[in-house]
Amino acid sequence: MQHRNASWLELFFDLIFVVALGKVTHLLASTHNYHLEKNAFLTFLILFIPFWWIWVLHTSFSNRFDSDSRLHRILTLFLMFILIILSTTLGSGITDNYVVFLIAFGLAKATCITLYITDFNKEAGGTISKRVIIGLSVGTIIALLGVFFSYQVAAVLLCLSVIVEIIITQSTFNPKHTAVPIDKEHLVERIGLLAIVLLGESIISLTAGLTKVDWTIVTIITAVVGFLIIAMIWWIYFDSLDSLIESKRDTYGTGIIYSQLLVYMSFSILANTIRHAILDDLNIIDFRIMAITGMLLLYVGKQAAYMINLPEHGKFRVINTIAVLSIAAVSLFFNSPQHILFGMAFSFAVYIGLNYMTQMRLYGNVNF
Repeated sequence: MQHRNASWLELFFDLIFVVALGKVTHLLASTHNYHLEKNAFLTFLILFIPFWWIWVLHTSFSNRFDSDSRLHRILTLFLMFILIILSTTLGSGITDNYVVFLIAFGLAKATCITLYITDFNKEAGGTISKRVIIGLSVGTIIALLGVFFSYQVAAVLLCLSVIVEIIITQSTFNPKHTAVPIDKEHLVERIGLLAIVLLGESIISLTAGLTKVDWTIVTIITAVVGFLIIAMIWWIYFDSLDSLIESKRDTYGTGIIYSQLLVYMSFSILANTIRHAILDDLNIIDFRIMAITGMLLLYVGKQAAYMINLPEHGKFRVINTIAVLSIAAVSLFFNSPQHILFGMAFSFAVYIGLNYMTQMRLYGNVNF
Protein backbone atom coordinates (compact mmCIF):
# COMPACT_ATOMS: atom_id res chain seq x y z
CA MET A 1 0.00 0.00 0.00
CA GLN A 2 1.36 3.39 -0.96
CA HIS A 3 1.74 5.65 2.03
CA ARG A 4 -0.21 8.87 2.21
CA ASN A 5 -0.22 11.68 4.73
CA ALA A 6 -3.23 12.72 6.75
CA SER A 7 -5.49 14.98 4.73
CA TRP A 8 -6.64 18.45 5.76
CA LEU A 9 -10.14 17.05 6.22
CA GLU A 10 -8.83 14.36 8.58
CA LEU A 11 -7.11 17.03 10.65
CA PHE A 12 -10.35 19.02 10.74
CA PHE A 13 -12.21 15.87 11.77
CA ASP A 14 -9.77 15.28 14.64
CA LEU A 15 -10.29 18.84 15.84
CA ILE A 16 -14.08 18.43 15.94
CA PHE A 17 -13.63 15.08 17.65
CA VAL A 18 -11.53 16.65 20.38
CA VAL A 19 -14.14 19.37 20.92
CA ALA A 20 -16.71 16.62 21.47
CA LEU A 21 -14.38 14.74 23.81
CA GLY A 22 -13.79 17.96 25.70
CA LYS A 23 -17.44 17.81 26.77
CA VAL A 24 -16.92 14.27 28.05
CA THR A 25 -13.71 15.25 29.82
CA HIS A 26 -15.55 18.05 31.62
CA LEU A 27 -17.54 15.40 33.50
CA LEU A 28 -14.46 14.90 35.68
CA ALA A 29 -13.97 18.63 36.22
CA SER A 30 -17.16 19.38 38.16
CA THR A 31 -17.13 18.96 41.93
CA HIS A 32 -19.73 19.35 44.65
CA ASN A 33 -18.59 19.84 48.24
CA TYR A 34 -15.09 18.64 47.27
CA HIS A 35 -16.41 15.45 45.66
CA LEU A 36 -16.84 14.42 42.04
CA GLU A 37 -20.38 14.17 40.78
CA LYS A 38 -22.00 10.82 41.53
CA ASN A 39 -20.88 8.09 39.10
CA ALA A 40 -18.67 10.61 37.27
CA PHE A 41 -16.01 8.03 36.36
CA LEU A 42 -18.57 5.52 35.13
CA THR A 43 -20.39 8.11 33.04
CA PHE A 44 -17.06 9.32 31.64
CA LEU A 45 -16.22 5.76 30.56
CA ILE A 46 -19.64 5.06 29.05
CA LEU A 47 -19.52 8.24 26.96
CA PHE A 48 -15.83 8.22 26.05
CA ILE A 49 -15.99 4.78 24.41
CA PRO A 50 -18.69 5.53 21.78
CA PHE A 51 -17.01 8.81 20.79
CA TRP A 52 -13.67 7.00 20.48
CA TRP A 53 -15.31 4.19 18.50
CA ILE A 54 -16.67 6.62 15.91
CA TRP A 55 -13.14 7.99 15.50
CA VAL A 56 -11.79 4.44 15.08
CA LEU A 57 -14.39 3.57 12.44
CA HIS A 58 -13.68 6.68 10.41
CA THR A 59 -9.92 6.41 10.81
CA SER A 60 -9.91 2.73 9.79
CA PHE A 61 -11.94 3.53 6.71
CA SER A 62 -9.87 6.51 5.65
CA ASN A 63 -6.64 4.56 6.24
CA ARG A 64 -7.58 1.84 3.77
CA PHE A 65 -10.15 3.18 1.35
CA ASP A 66 -10.71 6.93 1.46
CA SER A 67 -10.20 8.38 -2.01
CA ASP A 68 -10.94 11.95 -0.88
CA SER A 69 -13.89 11.96 -3.27
CA ARG A 70 -16.67 14.53 -3.01
CA LEU A 71 -18.98 11.91 -1.49
CA HIS A 72 -16.42 10.93 1.15
CA ARG A 73 -15.87 14.58 2.00
CA ILE A 74 -19.59 15.26 2.35
CA LEU A 75 -20.13 12.20 4.54
CA THR A 76 -17.17 13.12 6.75
CA LEU A 77 -18.39 16.69 7.15
CA PHE A 78 -21.86 15.42 8.00
CA LEU A 79 -20.34 13.05 10.57
CA MET A 80 -18.53 16.00 12.11
CA PHE A 81 -21.84 17.86 12.42
CA ILE A 82 -23.39 14.85 14.16
CA LEU A 83 -20.45 14.80 16.60
CA ILE A 84 -21.27 18.40 17.49
CA ILE A 85 -24.91 17.43 18.08
CA LEU A 86 -23.76 14.52 20.24
CA SER A 87 -21.61 16.80 22.36
CA THR A 88 -24.47 19.27 22.93
CA THR A 89 -26.58 16.51 24.51
CA LEU A 90 -24.08 16.38 27.38
CA GLY A 91 -24.67 19.97 28.45
CA SER A 92 -27.61 19.45 30.81
CA GLY A 93 -26.80 15.89 31.86
CA ILE A 94 -26.75 12.68 29.86
CA THR A 95 -29.39 11.03 32.06
CA ASP A 96 -31.95 13.56 30.80
CA ASN A 97 -30.84 13.51 27.16
CA TYR A 98 -29.79 9.92 26.62
CA VAL A 99 -32.56 9.25 24.07
CA VAL A 100 -31.40 12.18 21.92
CA PHE A 101 -27.82 11.02 22.40
CA LEU A 102 -28.65 7.49 21.22
CA ILE A 103 -30.53 8.76 18.16
CA ALA A 104 -27.63 11.05 17.22
CA PHE A 105 -25.18 8.20 17.85
CA GLY A 106 -27.23 5.94 15.59
CA LEU A 107 -27.15 8.61 12.88
CA ALA A 108 -23.36 8.88 13.24
CA LYS A 109 -23.08 5.11 12.89
CA ALA A 110 -25.35 5.18 9.85
CA THR A 111 -22.97 7.70 8.29
CA CYS A 112 -20.02 5.37 8.96
CA ILE A 113 -21.98 2.49 7.43
CA THR A 114 -22.65 4.62 4.35
CA LEU A 115 -18.93 5.25 4.00
CA TYR A 116 -18.28 1.52 3.86
CA ILE A 117 -21.21 1.01 1.47
CA THR A 118 -19.51 3.39 -0.97
CA ASP A 119 -16.57 0.97 -0.94
CA PHE A 120 -18.69 -2.18 -1.18
CA ASN A 121 -18.06 -2.86 -4.87
CA LYS A 122 -14.33 -2.24 -4.78
CA GLU A 123 -12.41 -5.44 -5.36
CA ALA A 124 -9.76 -4.80 -2.72
CA GLY A 125 -12.15 -3.94 0.09
CA GLY A 126 -15.52 -5.39 -0.79
CA THR A 127 -15.19 -8.33 1.60
CA ILE A 128 -14.13 -6.03 4.39
CA SER A 129 -16.98 -3.61 3.75
CA LYS A 130 -19.62 -6.35 3.69
CA ARG A 131 -18.66 -7.75 7.08
CA VAL A 132 -18.16 -4.30 8.61
CA ILE A 133 -21.55 -3.16 7.32
CA ILE A 134 -23.18 -6.19 8.93
CA GLY A 135 -21.31 -5.67 12.21
CA LEU A 136 -22.09 -1.96 12.42
CA SER A 137 -25.73 -2.51 11.52
CA VAL A 138 -26.17 -5.11 14.26
CA GLY A 139 -24.40 -2.92 16.80
CA THR A 140 -26.41 0.16 15.86
CA ILE A 141 -29.69 -1.71 16.32
CA ILE A 142 -28.56 -2.91 19.76
CA ALA A 143 -27.63 0.65 20.79
CA LEU A 144 -30.89 2.15 19.52
CA LEU A 145 -32.93 -0.37 21.52
CA GLY A 146 -31.85 1.68 24.53
CA VAL A 147 -34.38 4.41 23.66
CA PHE A 148 -37.12 2.08 24.93
CA PHE A 149 -35.50 1.51 28.33
CA SER A 150 -34.13 3.40 31.31
CA TYR A 151 -30.82 5.19 31.20
CA GLN A 152 -29.07 2.37 33.06
CA VAL A 153 -30.24 -0.29 30.58
CA ALA A 154 -29.48 2.00 27.65
CA ALA A 155 -25.91 2.47 28.91
CA VAL A 156 -25.41 -1.31 29.07
CA LEU A 157 -26.81 -1.74 25.55
CA LEU A 158 -24.60 1.07 24.25
CA CYS A 159 -21.43 -0.55 25.61
CA LEU A 160 -22.59 -3.97 24.40
CA SER A 161 -23.14 -2.60 20.91
CA VAL A 162 -19.54 -1.38 20.71
CA ILE A 163 -18.23 -4.74 21.95
CA VAL A 164 -20.28 -6.61 19.34
CA GLU A 165 -19.04 -4.32 16.57
CA ILE A 166 -15.42 -4.70 17.64
CA ILE A 167 -15.71 -8.50 17.61
CA ILE A 168 -17.37 -8.63 14.19
CA THR A 169 -15.23 -6.02 12.47
CA GLN A 170 -11.93 -7.23 13.88
CA SER A 171 -12.68 -10.79 12.79
CA THR A 172 -12.63 -9.34 9.28
CA PHE A 173 -9.09 -8.04 9.36
CA ASN A 174 -7.10 -11.21 8.88
CA PRO A 175 -5.42 -12.91 5.89
CA LYS A 176 -8.43 -15.15 5.30
CA HIS A 177 -10.80 -12.28 4.55
CA THR A 178 -8.58 -9.52 3.27
CA ALA A 179 -5.18 -8.85 1.77
CA VAL A 180 -5.41 -5.17 2.64
CA PRO A 181 -3.06 -4.37 5.54
CA ILE A 182 -3.15 -1.16 7.51
CA ASP A 183 -1.06 1.76 6.30
CA LYS A 184 0.97 1.92 9.50
CA GLU A 185 2.66 5.19 8.73
CA HIS A 186 -0.67 6.90 8.18
CA LEU A 187 -2.21 5.24 11.25
CA VAL A 188 0.66 6.26 13.53
CA GLU A 189 0.45 9.77 12.13
CA ARG A 190 -3.29 9.91 12.88
CA ILE A 191 -3.00 8.64 16.47
CA GLY A 192 -0.12 11.04 17.05
CA LEU A 193 -2.03 14.02 15.67
CA LEU A 194 -5.03 13.25 17.85
CA ALA A 195 -2.74 12.86 20.87
CA ILE A 196 -1.26 16.31 20.18
CA VAL A 197 -4.69 17.92 20.06
CA LEU A 198 -5.79 16.11 23.23
CA LEU A 199 -2.67 17.33 25.02
CA GLY A 200 -3.57 20.80 23.82
CA GLU A 201 -6.89 20.30 25.58
CA SER A 202 -4.87 19.59 28.73
CA ILE A 203 -3.22 23.00 28.38
CA ILE A 204 -6.67 24.57 28.09
CA SER A 205 -7.69 22.79 31.29
CA LEU A 206 -4.57 24.09 33.02
CA THR A 207 -5.17 27.70 31.98
CA ALA A 208 -8.85 27.44 32.92
CA GLY A 209 -7.78 26.40 36.40
CA LEU A 210 -5.44 29.38 36.68
CA THR A 211 -8.21 31.84 35.87
CA LYS A 212 -10.23 30.71 38.89
CA VAL A 213 -7.65 30.92 41.68
CA ASP A 214 -5.71 33.58 43.48
CA TRP A 215 -2.08 33.75 42.42
CA THR A 216 0.10 32.49 45.25
CA ILE A 217 3.49 30.79 45.44
CA VAL A 218 1.76 27.41 45.78
CA THR A 219 -0.54 28.10 42.83
CA ILE A 220 2.33 29.19 40.61
CA ILE A 221 4.49 26.19 41.52
CA THR A 222 1.57 23.80 41.00
CA ALA A 223 0.86 25.32 37.58
CA VAL A 224 4.51 25.03 36.56
CA VAL A 225 4.63 21.39 37.69
CA GLY A 226 1.36 20.75 35.85
CA PHE A 227 2.82 22.10 32.62
CA LEU A 228 5.98 20.05 33.14
CA ILE A 229 3.83 16.92 33.50
CA ILE A 230 2.06 17.65 30.21
CA ALA A 231 5.43 18.28 28.55
CA MET A 232 6.86 15.02 29.92
CA ILE A 233 3.78 13.09 28.79
CA TRP A 234 4.40 14.47 25.30
CA TRP A 235 8.04 13.41 25.57
CA ILE A 236 7.21 9.90 26.77
CA TYR A 237 4.45 9.36 24.21
CA PHE A 238 6.29 10.61 21.13
CA ASP A 239 9.81 9.55 22.08
CA SER A 240 9.66 6.27 20.16
CA LEU A 241 6.29 6.45 18.40
CA ASP A 242 7.85 6.11 14.95
CA SER A 243 9.30 2.72 15.90
CA LEU A 244 5.77 1.29 15.67
CA ILE A 245 5.91 1.93 11.92
CA GLU A 246 9.02 -0.20 11.49
CA SER A 247 7.49 -3.28 13.15
CA LYS A 248 6.48 -6.13 10.84
CA ARG A 249 3.92 -7.33 13.39
CA ASP A 250 0.37 -6.11 13.90
CA THR A 251 -0.19 -5.71 10.15
CA TYR A 252 -3.84 -4.77 10.66
CA GLY A 253 -3.06 -2.17 13.34
CA THR A 254 -5.21 -3.79 16.02
CA GLY A 255 -2.71 -3.35 18.85
CA ILE A 256 -1.91 0.21 17.88
CA ILE A 257 -5.41 1.58 17.50
CA TYR A 258 -7.08 -0.14 20.46
CA SER A 259 -4.32 0.63 22.93
CA GLN A 260 -4.91 4.32 22.26
CA LEU A 261 -8.29 4.16 23.98
CA LEU A 262 -6.49 3.84 27.32
CA VAL A 263 -3.94 6.50 26.41
CA TYR A 264 -6.52 9.05 25.29
CA MET A 265 -8.62 8.42 28.39
CA SER A 266 -5.51 8.96 30.51
CA PHE A 267 -4.92 12.36 28.88
CA SER A 268 -8.41 13.48 29.91
CA ILE A 269 -8.05 12.14 33.45
CA LEU A 270 -4.56 13.56 34.01
CA ALA A 271 -5.66 16.95 32.64
CA ASN A 272 -8.39 17.03 35.29
CA THR A 273 -5.92 15.82 37.92
CA ILE A 274 -3.74 18.85 37.21
CA ARG A 275 -6.79 21.13 37.19
CA HIS A 276 -8.00 19.92 40.59
CA ALA A 277 -4.50 20.25 42.06
CA ILE A 278 -4.43 23.90 41.01
CA LEU A 279 -7.98 24.65 42.20
CA ASP A 280 -7.61 22.46 45.31
CA ASP A 281 -11.32 21.66 45.01
CA LEU A 282 -11.27 17.86 45.31
CA ASN A 283 -11.02 15.72 48.44
CA ILE A 284 -7.82 13.74 48.82
CA ILE A 285 -9.37 10.28 48.29
CA ASP A 286 -11.03 11.19 44.99
CA PHE A 287 -7.84 12.96 43.93
CA ARG A 288 -5.73 9.88 44.66
CA ILE A 289 -8.09 7.68 42.64
CA MET A 290 -8.00 10.09 39.71
CA ALA A 291 -4.22 10.42 39.79
CA ILE A 292 -3.37 6.72 39.89
CA THR A 293 -6.09 5.84 37.36
CA GLY A 294 -4.63 8.33 34.88
CA MET A 295 -1.11 7.01 35.41
CA LEU A 296 -2.15 3.36 35.03
CA LEU A 297 -4.12 3.98 31.85
CA LEU A 298 -1.28 5.96 30.31
CA TYR A 299 1.42 3.37 30.87
CA VAL A 300 -0.71 0.28 30.22
CA GLY A 301 -2.04 1.81 27.00
CA LYS A 302 1.34 3.05 25.81
CA GLN A 303 3.23 -0.13 26.60
CA ALA A 304 0.55 -2.43 25.15
CA ALA A 305 1.17 -1.11 21.65
CA TYR A 306 4.93 -1.65 22.01
CA MET A 307 4.60 -5.09 23.59
CA ILE A 308 2.55 -6.22 20.58
CA ASN A 309 4.64 -4.55 17.89
CA LEU A 310 8.10 -4.66 19.49
CA PRO A 311 8.16 -7.47 22.06
CA GLU A 312 11.94 -8.00 21.87
CA HIS A 313 12.75 -5.64 24.72
CA GLY A 314 9.56 -6.09 26.70
CA LYS A 315 11.48 -6.92 29.88
CA PHE A 316 12.97 -3.44 30.05
CA ARG A 317 9.59 -1.81 29.44
CA VAL A 318 8.04 -3.82 32.25
CA ILE A 319 10.85 -2.98 34.67
CA ASN A 320 10.76 0.74 33.81
CA THR A 321 6.96 0.86 34.08
CA ILE A 322 6.88 -0.93 37.44
CA ALA A 323 9.54 1.44 38.78
CA VAL A 324 7.70 4.59 37.72
CA LEU A 325 4.29 3.38 38.90
CA SER A 326 5.80 2.42 42.24
CA ILE A 327 7.05 5.97 42.70
CA ALA A 328 3.61 7.32 41.76
CA ALA A 329 1.97 4.90 44.21
CA VAL A 330 4.24 6.05 47.05
CA SER A 331 3.39 9.69 46.30
CA LEU A 332 -0.28 8.89 46.96
CA PHE A 333 0.54 8.76 50.67
CA PHE A 334 1.01 12.53 50.67
CA ASN A 335 -1.88 14.41 52.22
CA SER A 336 -2.22 17.25 49.72
CA PRO A 337 -3.07 17.17 46.00
CA GLN A 338 -0.15 19.48 45.26
CA HIS A 339 2.39 17.12 46.85
CA ILE A 340 0.89 14.15 45.02
CA LEU A 341 1.20 16.08 41.76
CA PHE A 342 4.87 16.78 42.55
CA GLY A 343 5.40 13.05 43.13
CA MET A 344 3.76 12.27 39.79
CA ALA A 345 6.03 14.75 38.06
CA PHE A 346 9.06 13.10 39.66
CA SER A 347 7.88 9.66 38.48
CA PHE A 348 7.55 10.91 34.88
CA ALA A 349 11.07 12.37 35.05
CA VAL A 350 12.39 9.04 36.38
CA TYR A 351 10.77 7.18 33.50
CA ILE A 352 12.41 9.48 30.96
CA GLY A 353 15.76 8.87 32.67
CA LEU A 354 15.26 5.09 32.75
CA ASN A 355 14.23 5.09 29.11
CA TYR A 356 17.35 7.05 28.25
CA MET A 357 19.57 4.50 29.97
CA THR A 358 17.68 1.60 28.34
CA GLN A 359 18.15 3.02 24.85
CA MET A 360 21.83 3.67 25.48
CA ARG A 361 22.25 0.09 26.73
CA LEU A 362 20.40 -1.49 23.80
CA TYR A 363 21.30 0.76 20.88
CA GLY A 364 24.21 2.92 22.00
CA ASN A 365 22.23 6.06 21.17
CA VAL A 366 18.90 7.67 21.96
CA ASN A 367 16.01 9.13 19.96
CA PHE A 368 15.98 12.36 21.93
